[in-house]
Amino acid sequence: MDLQDLTPAEFDQWFAKATPEERRQFFEAEKQALEVPPQLTPLAKQAEQALEDEILAATTSSRFPKLQLAQIAKWHGTPVEIVEQIASTVLQRRTGQDAEEAEFNAVISQVKKLEEIQDAGLREWKLQSLARKFKRTPSQMMAAYNKALCQQAPIKPLTVAEFRALHTQEMQWLIPGWLPLATTLLLHGDGGAGKTLMLYEVMECVLKGKPRNGYPVEQGQVLLVQTDEPSIVTNERIDIRGIAETDPLHILPDWQVEAMPRLASYLQEHRPKLVIIDSLSSINRNCIFSENDTEYARPLLQLRDLANEFGCTFVIIHHSNFMGQARGSRAIHNSVSEVWSLKSNLETPQERLLRVEKTRLGRPPGKYRFQFDEDSFSFSYMGEGENDDQNSEASTQEHRVRLWLFDSDHQGIPYTATEIAEFIGLAKHSARRALYELWCKGIIQRRRSQVGRGHVYFAGTLSNISSDRSDQSAQPSDSLRSDQPKPAASKR
Repeated sequence: MDLQDLTPAEFDQWFAKATPEERRQFFEAEKQALEVPPQLTPLAKQAEQALEDEILAATTSSRFPKLQLAQIAKWHGTPVEIVEQIASTVLQRRTGQDAEEAEFNAVISQVKKLEEIQDAGLREWKLQSLARKFKRTPSQMMAAYNKALCQQAPIKPLTVAEFRALHTQEMQWLIPGWLPLATTLLLHGDGGAGKTLMLYEVMECVLKGKPRNGYPVEQGQVLLVQTDEPSIVTNERIDIRGIAETDPLHILPDWQVEAMPRLASYLQEHRPKLVIIDSLSSINRNCIFSENDTEYARPLLQLRDLANEFGCTFVIIHHSNFMGQARGSRAIHNSVSEVWSLKSNLETPQERLLRVEKTRLGRPPGKYRFQFDEDSFSFSYMGEGENDDQNSEASTQEHRVRLWLFDSDHQGIPYTATEIAEFIGLAKHSARRALYELWCKGIIQRRRSQVGRGHVYFAGTLSNISSDRSDQSAQPSDSLRSDQPKPAASKR
């Protein structure tokens, strides 16, 4: 008897009279029937194959795949989400491609093109439209884009010979020993500490090529991005600094980080030596991220790339938090090469303490004292450390090293810091500090030693008789110390 031919009433009568063994056999048969997938008829298989081919063609060949998939969904009376899922499965099975990955790469490519738009408003409008199209918020899309840039950046390591061939120049300085060229510096401090005033003084020195506190300054054009203080204040401070209309200063009062392509175009055309940005907060006022977000520091990385490309120095003004550190995400600190902080002295109102917190090329980390003159709006360098005794001792040591190097017996001969410390009777670190200051001020010269990792220092013009002396590793004997008669250096 075929149970499938029974009516429900007849099946109930059979089931009531069936033995336990008959019931077990019935349940086993039902279970096996459920485990076997239904077999499609040839006509159904043909229709399914045709649908897959149609979906695959829409995904890979159409200029508007989303539109084609939506039309297919409409024709078959199926939700478009289901058709898109089918498209992803078919694409993976037929071509080995991941539909979501392909969509992601397409979005990254479109964002790259949109970032080249110089009109910030149009760029933002298009980015928002693109985010809506892919059912994402602009912040989600940009976060994925930023991570993709890091992940997809090609790795092309150079050999030592290739690297040296590309970087044959010695390090260049805007202010020797203080501010290198082609770098980014973050200057932060509390309001009223004098950050902007100090940089205006630096700006004047660069524009006119005049020394600052005894240190020579590279003359060149300056770009001032002033979006923080009122224009009337900027105009007054420019007059105080004695900057003339003919000086090579350009002022940009309305720039935002969204206009980074415009800034790159300007740098390529004008090639300024120094770019001052006041301030990080004001140029980021339209940013969708807060100061505490890592993405907030992304423009600093872009400025770093521009500094390397065009050989200019960027100085960005920022504010300190209640702990005296740069306000906001730690990424702000990490995204620049140099970090300085400026702080007022409560006991001595005219004194400022400049603290070098981070450096890669410039002034070593430490504390440096400046005296602010309210009449001239200038900052006079008072020395290293926090008291006058340290500065007086350092000045005396510097004077002794200078006199020794300019002695007729030593002039034009290169010496290591260790040798000079032995000759004069100074501690090695004191001799190095004095030599560094003299070199920064342009009083003496230095070059990389051919032996070892340090420098050799000399006064005047390097003499031919001593041109190979720096390649030697000889150390002075006790008879050459400052308290003993010294033979002529040229006969050594």
